[in-house]
Amino acid sequence: MRALYQYFERAMETASPSCALLITVINYVLFPDQAFFTAFVAVGAAILLDIVTKYIALSRLSGGLRAAVKTRKICSQTLWEGTRIKLISYLVVFILAGLSYRVTMLAEASVFLATVVYTVIFLRESQSVIENLCDAGADLNWLLIWTKKKQQQILDSDEVMGKGGDIIEQGNIFAPSGPTDEMPGINQEMQD
Repeated sequence: MRALYQYFERAMETASPSCALLITVINYVLFPDQAFFTAFVAVGAAILLDIVTKYIALSRLSGGLRAAVKTRKICSQTLWEGTRIKLISYLVVFILAGLSYRVTMLAEASVFLATVVYTVIFLRESQSVIENLCDAGADLNWLLIWTKKKQQQILDSDEVMGKGGDIIEQGNIFAPSGPTDEMPGINQEMQD
């Protein structure tokens, strides 16, 4: 018991309150629900795969890693610029998706927004990985076409199903997931 007490005492002495506050704020904003964290990790893994496969493709096109570095096809400055802009852009979009959960009265609307954001970004990163692999010599054009079709289907969808199969969004006009007395026109539409 004494060892446990000493462990917690040392943990409290070495813990930085500012670091703990920063981690708490990041978790509060970016991950209001466990699904947000899972999607964030999946997109992060896709971004890492994109970077790795880009190096592989550039190496293959240049005749090897050493040749790619020598001819400056692989240059940390150039690759970092594009990656930095992408990471900042994605982070801002993820923050907006997380904040939408905190400000939206309809939980389904914010979950829908986050689902679209993370799915489209994941599919875009997957396309980039597949393009890099194709540049490196892999025969994956069929998969590239399929991911582009799936991304377009998601972006073209004009209705989203809520719990129980109710339509909660149609044509960018949000409606409640069930009939209400305050909106008689919607009651009639939903019953038809």
